[in-house]
Amino acid sequence: MDATSPTVPSQPRSQFVTWVVLAVAAGAVFIYSLAAPPRGDSGRTGPAIGKKLPFLQLEPLTGEATAVKLEDLQGRVTLINFWGTWCPPCRQEFPHIVELAQELAGNKSFHLYPVSCGQDGDEDLTDVRSETMAFLAARGAALSTYSDPNSESRRAMVVGLGLEGFGYPTTLVLDQQGVIRGFWIGYTPGTELEMKALVEELLAKPAA
Repeated sequence: MDATSPTVPSQPRSQFVTWVVLAVAAGAVFIYSLAAPPRGDSGRTGPAIGKKLPFLQLEPLTGEATAVKLEDLQGRVTLINFWGTWCPPCRQEFPHIVELAQELAGNKSFHLYPVSCGQDGDEDLTDVRSETMAFLAARGAALSTYSDPNSESRRAMVVGLGLEGFGYPTTLVLDQQGVIRGFWIGYTPGTELEMKALVEELLAKPAA
């Protein structure tokens, strides 16, 4: 497991500054790992479950992606998948993410955000974009992807959700009110079935 403490860039958004201050106060370390810690009860238990994301700012990377903010998640079941082309478990999981996206493409009550990440916190988005495009082309995958500039959303998650670190892949499923109902770190065969079952369960419930 590699641990790094990247410099947090100054941001005009007061909400993110709050999480930065908390991170410094807590001495938080942003951890990148390929090892999957125990996932609990099928991704439905753990410190993140029942909470809302403290911050989210995704930018378009490939395809027809558009910028995404936290308020954009309201009213829809959402799956956010943080992955990397360099990550063996991510590459193993990737076809299942594509399949899920295809199966639910016509459902306006669901949205999937695949967030392609570099191998360190100071990732070069130009490199991430070119590597992601090559990865998608090699697999014939027509999938819009997103970026998390300066790892802002990931850093805020670690602090705001009380995580010990951050591993790849990390997948969240949120309900129509933006509450986290599923949280998986790492990938093992069958995890995609758990994700799909949860998404379908949430879609079957009427939005409050």
